[in-house]
Amino acid sequence: MKASAIPELDRMMELADGRTLAWSEWGDLGGRPVVLLSGTPGSRLCCPDVDATEAAGVRLITIDRPGYGRSDPRPGLTTLSWVDDYVELVDHLALPPCPVVGWSGGGAYALASGYRLPGRVTSVGLAATPGPMTGPPGFLDDFSPEGRANIELFRRDRAAGIEAIARRRETFRGEVWQGFSAGVFPEADAPLLARSDVQETMRTYLNESARQGPVGWVDDDIAEATGDGFSIAEIQPEVHIWIGGVDDWVPRSHADHMVEMIPRTTLVSFPSGGHLFPFEHWAEMLAALR
Repeated sequence: MKASAIPELDRMMELADGRTLAWSEWGDLGGRPVVLLSGTPGSRLCCPDVDATEAAGVRLITIDRPGYGRSDPRPGLTTLSWVDDYVELVDHLALPPCPVVGWSGGGAYALASGYRLPGRVTSVGLAATPGPMTGPPGFLDDFSPEGRANIELFRRDRAAGIEAIARRRETFRGEVWQGFSAGVFPEADAPLLARSDVQETMRTYLNESARQGPVGWVDDDIAEATGDGFSIAEIQPEVHIWIGGVDDWVPRSHADHMVEMIPRTTLVSFPSGGHLFPFEHWAEMLAALR
């Protein structure tokens, strides 16, 4: 069991509109592909468990979303518009239909991929993923007061909301790991964060996400506040939902709502897991994907 920020391959390509997209590959490069989308903020430089990836015969592909790492920003980013970038990468790599896993904030983009590309996404994985902003009444109550206030402001006055989100993220530069490691993660993640491989991976992963400053995080927050633009009830591929039983960041109610709404779902809870449980349970997660 070993996390890593050092991929087997690290590549960039030019998209049709001239922007750059960056991705990395891990594990068995001739194996069955699985795509992993990072959290918010995040970057391509994270494999939760290299040993498990190789043992499963998986070719793991991780992607920098616009504004993170070495991928150029995409003006007006939404979860659905990001799928256009994903399609270009899939075509470039000539990937067969495969699973797409989203960790935390990456889950919204995984769901958008499953919604738009049911013939190219065999299953969707959601790890520690918040539910959509269009959840039932009271759904926003589970967010932090600051986060809830920003979303409500955005809905009343989009320009003011964007300014508030940008102001909140403007210090996101340089050794960002120091800020994240200082008591930010759920207490349940402390044993994982004590592992040297997880520490080094998280440090590299987060610092790479800030390569261009806060633009990626700001655009992710705006896309989240804007909403997905589709109903999760219309997603056709099977969806696997994994949650940490003691994850302070993503309440159980979010997973329960998605299970109720999405036609074909399985839900697995890791009772002692916090927000970073994929570092410990990656082998089980890969085994569930088809």
